[in-house]
Amino acid sequence: MGRINSILVVTPNYPFKDNQVYPFVKNLCEQFIKMGYIVTVISPQSITSLILHRKKMRPKRWIDIISDKKLIVYQPYYITFPFKYHDINNILIRLCLKLFFKKNKMKQDVVYSHFWNSAYAVMPFAKKNNIPLFVATGESEIKALFSTKFGLKRLKEYVKGVICVSSKNRDESIALGLTTYNKCDVFPNGVNAELFYKRDRMKCRKLLGFPQDAFIVAYVGWFIDRKGSLRVSEAINRVGNVNSFFIGKGEQEPKCNGILFKGSLLHEDIPVYLCAADIFVLPTLHEGCCNAVIEAMACGLPIVSSNLPFNWDVLDTSNSIMIDPNNIEEIADAIRTLRDDVHKRKALADGAIVKARSLTIEQRAESILKFMENRM
Repeated sequence: MGRINSILVVTPNYPFKDNQVYPFVKNLCEQFIKMGYIVTVISPQSITSLILHRKKMRPKRWIDIISDKKLIVYQPYYITFPFKYHDINNILIRLCLKLFFKKNKMKQDVVYSHFWNSAYAVMPFAKKNNIPLFVATGESEIKALFSTKFGLKRLKEYVKGVICVSSKNRDESIALGLTTYNKCDVFPNGVNAELFYKRDRMKCRKLLGFPQDAFIVAYVGWFIDRKGSLRVSEAINRVGNVNSFFIGKGEQEPKCNGILFKGSLLHEDIPVYLCAADIFVLPTLHEGCCNAVIEAMACGLPIVSSNLPFNWDVLDTSNSIMIDPNNIEEIADAIRTLRDDVHKRKALADGAIVKARSLTIEQRAESILKFMENRM
C-alpha cells in the first residue's frame, strides 16, 4: 500500500473560461485538492480541431484557482487527423507528451489518466519514471478508440488499476483486452452536492420567468442523435400540453411546441433550471455513466432514460422509467405517465434523491484514492 501526495491528471480536455467542457474532470480535481493532494493537469490541445471549430488556442500553461489553491494546467499543442485515423492520432498525442515531458520535469506520485487514449499516450512517461498509472474509463464507446493492438499489451501489463464509471465500461474494457477483472472497480460518476440539490420549484420558476402551473420536461445534453434531442422533441409534440427546456448545443436542434429555453449555460447555472422542471428526459444511446442524469437526480427529478447497461448502476424502478431510447412512442408514454400520475412522479423523485445521496463527488474521490493507494 502506497501513500499518494501528488497526482498528475492527463485528460483530453479541461474547462477554460466560457468553454465548460469536461466539468467532471475539474470536479474531481477540486475534490482531490480539498482532500489535501497536489494536482497538476495535462490536457493537450489539437491545433487541427481548434482551426476547424474556429476556436482560440488556449495558453500552453495557465493557472486554475480551486478552493483558493493553484492548479497548474499544461496544454501543449499537437496536430490530429480525422477521427477514422484514431490510431495515428494516438501516436501523435503520445509524441506530443514525449516532447512535453522532455522539456518539463514531473515528479508526481501517481498518474491518473482520463480515458484509455490518455493512458496510452502517457504510459511511456509513467513507465520510464516508475510512476503507477491508473485509468478512468468513462468513454461512451471504448471500441472506437483503437483499431489495432499496437502497444496495448504493454499498456495492459503496466496499468495498476482501472476506475470504471459503470459495469458496462468495465466489461467493455475487459472484452477489448485492455485490462482484467481483478484490476477494475466500479465508481459511478459523482455529483457536486453543494451545487446540485433540490430547491423550491416555484421560486426557481419565478426566477426564470417560467409558468408556475406548467408541466416542464428538462433535457441537458448535446443536440445530437446519440443524446436524443430530436427524439425528445418529437415525443413532447406527441404528448401535447407540455413545456420544456433544452440545455446544450449541436446540429439537431429541438423544435417542439412549448420550449421555454434552448441553448448553452454555464455549468453552475444549470441547477436552477433543473429545479424548475418536473422530470428529466434523456434517451441517450451510448454513455459511460451520464453526469447529467445524476445531477438531475440530485435536484429531485424523476428520470426517463435508456434501458441500456450504462444506466444500470444508477437507475432502477425506484427513480426512473427506463425506455428503449430509439422508440419515440415509449418516450412519449413515459412523459405522459409522469405528467398525469402525480403519485408516481413524487415516488420516483424521492427515489432519485435517495440514490443521488450515494453518488456524491466527495464519496467518489475518497473511494478512488483508497483504491489507488491499495494498488500501489
